[in-house]
Amino acid sequence: MFRPNSTVFTIVAAVFAMAGTARADDQAPAPPGINEPGVQTAAPATDSASEAGTPDLPDTRPVRDKASRDKNARAADIASRSDSVSERREGDDVIREYRQNGKLRMIRIRPRNGPEQIYFDQNSDGRLDRDPLDGPVAPVYFTIYEWN
Repeated sequence: MFRPNSTVFTIVAAVFAMAGTARADDQAPAPPGINEPGVQTAAPATDSASEAGTPDLPDTRPVRDKASRDKNARAADIASRSDSVSERREGDDVIREYRQNGKLRMIRIRPRNGPEQIYFDQNSDGRLDRDPLDGPVAPVYFTIYEWN
């Protein structure tokens, strides 16, 4: 049969006794009365532009994400190291193939309308792979309406 030690009971009883007693300085202050003033807030800071009546202009700098910067840097690196570049046209698309020591390393497809597409040979196996920085979904673009 299990017989607990009396010191364990003493410690547990002391902890419960201390938790049950509340001191006066542990209590929250009483809420203010209905006619007492509330918390005073500071006046909002004003800009010199808003005082003059002209609104602040929006930030119009182009935003480029890290994925596109890495992809463009990698494409520029492969283009500088390639020893042969061939360019051909298929319809309205311009296709550039970059080879290094006879192996295809990168293809750039520039359509007449739409964004440029770049495909790399990631692991030198001779197969072109999608860039993992592009995400899991390849966007599809359709021409809905055209005019000259």
